[in-house]
Amino acid sequence: MTGTDDTFLPLGDSILASWIRSICQTVRGYGITPEAVMERVGLDVSLLSVPDARFPAMNVRRFWEAIISGSGDELIGLRCGQEMQVATMHGLGLAIVTSHSLAQVLDLTARYAKVISTTMEMSLAHDASGSTLYLRTLHGYEAKHAALMAMLAFIHRQANSLSQHKVTPLAVHIHLPRTSEADHRRLDEYFGCRVETDDLGPDYIRFSYADVMEPYAGANAMLREANEHVVMQYLNRVRQFSFTVRVEEEIQVLLKAGESVKIADVASRLNLSSRTLQRRLEGEGATFAELLEKHRKQLAHDALAHTELSITEIAYTIGFSDPSNFSRTCYRWFGSSPAAYRRRIRQLPT
Repeated sequence: MTGTDDTFLPLGDSILASWIRSICQTVRGYGITPEAVMERVGLDVSLLSVPDARFPAMNVRRFWEAIISGSGDELIGLRCGQEMQVATMHGLGLAIVTSHSLAQVLDLTARYAKVISTTMEMSLAHDASGSTLYLRTLHGYEAKHAALMAMLAFIHRQANSLSQHKVTPLAVHIHLPRTSEADHRRLDEYFGCRVETDDLGPDYIRFSYADVMEPYAGANAMLREANEHVVMQYLNRVRQFSFTVRVEEEIQVLLKAGESVKIADVASRLNLSSRTLQRRLEGEGATFAELLEKHRKQLAHDALAHTELSITEIAYTIGFSDPSNFSRTCYRWFGSSPAAYRRRIRQLPT
């Protein structure tokens, strides 16, 4: 499947309308009338002013392709991210600007990226030298990785806006293997580092441990929690028709109950065979093993960061019969032992 091929996009995949509204504002700066482009690719212009509205992902991919072609700017995603306002990202944007640190900004973005786009997938990895936010899109991707580029540019701008000093990423990677030298200079100048543009590995942005840990002067836990609650409620509405979400909910129930989690158990709870469950997940770009791993990792992080449970208790709680296996898995997840990760994560501002 090629980059903009939407043949296999699930019909339910969608993009936040206010995110597109912000992109339209940027597009006008190129002398393009975005409403005309939207109509041409099958997007309902009237939804731009409807709170909580969403557009079909396949049409939005055509929109990106059209505005890149019309503007002649292969880095239009970069400019969109530079000009993106937090209010266009629903409650997620407001939660970000009231966060206590870059660590929390990255965590919120990774957790709730699907508010912006149900095709956007993010994961966060920490090690002793810093934190890396990995990004990818499901079922193909937008032309010139425009949506991911916009998100990377937005994150970089917020990191600098919320900090007390200039924040330069340790590394940035965007899939643009045939970037012109002029465009490459533009990327390097914006991010302040040499941006890798080969076609190897995922897109990502990496920040130093010191920048990730720095406390923000504008932190407001009450406002952040209120906006995060709004985001969670909205995301639940968006995802209610996703089969993947139903499976994730069953995994969470079983893990929190301290029970063993096998595909047959979840399939039985959904009145399906294991084979049918796996096939349905594959249709949404997921696998059972990936979903289980994701939730075990999150539970391990939460327990190490916020409870006094022993390492052995945590291992058993999330389904490891042997604590040594848990320790080895933590090295893969977090780059350190459970005890070392607990010490490090608790040094982050709270």
